[in-house]
Amino acid sequence: MSLRQLIPLILLSLGTATAAAGGQPLVPDSTDSTAATYRPVDHEWLMGIGRANVLDTYLSRLEYTGTSLSVTHTTLRPTRRRGDRLTRQTLLTAHVAAVHSPTDDYDAYDADLWAAMAWHWRVLAHNGLALYAGAMAEAGTGFTYNEMGGNNPAQGRLTADAALTLRATYAFRCLRRPMALALQTDIPVAGVMFAPHYGQSYYEIFALGQTDRNVRLTTPFSAPSLRLLGTLHIPLGRATLSVGYHADVRQSDTGGLKRHLWNNQLVVGYVHRVYLAR
Repeated sequence: MSLRQLIPLILLSLGTATAAAGGQPLVPDSTDSTAATYRPVDHEWLMGIGRANVLDTYLSRLEYTGTSLSVTHTTLRPTRRRGDRLTRQTLLTAHVAAVHSPTDDYDAYDADLWAAMAWHWRVLAHNGLALYAGAMAEAGTGFTYNEMGGNNPAQGRLTADAALTLRATYAFRCLRRPMALALQTDIPVAGVMFAPHYGQSYYEIFALGQTDRNVRLTTPFSAPSLRLLGTLHIPLGRATLSVGYHADVRQSDTGGLKRHLWNNQLVVGYVHRVYLAR
């Protein structure tokens, strides 16, 4: 999936976010007095299961596919001075996948851990609709292990990115219950990545000190990537159920090596709200 192939998905996600643009936070307040006195903070936990497509030409030129699992925790809170006009979000995602070669005779394992912080400014609010745009800083680490890797069976990763982020929610009532739809798109625009060069081993880098521009700048042209998360929030008693879809597209083409992770998952979890004094 090149940048040219990724652009329609980016435009579709941005267009969907604009069209679906609700109120902050995820779970509507039950009383105006509570909202005026306290700042609501939403903690959302999501478990995901789906399908992953992994390519890492440092290890193999074959695409591996299989089952992926993830855990995501998101915290969303209004800022103290700007209230819900400016919200701060923290995000932590752990992902693991067991994938197989096209001939099903070799297995590989892929894992990542991502941490991010974002600030969203409300640019549109009308009749329960809202659209937020902002910036995100994220860092990630991970590895891919391939059973047929020979002398280099594993590839490690360490990255940091600055991203544009767009978030939209739509609050509505169904069966006399308040519900909410939320959609968020994160698009990295600049960053740095640690990666070996084609044909270079980790022994040469760390033991012999033979580096070759192993810390590289990344852009949407060398590393076109996208995260898309859409969830429906349904109140169940005192709890709030979350169900939705999570797409994570991570790609890079640097140092003569190509890598991608195309991850599509169904997610389910819950939102827990706490209140902080203003």
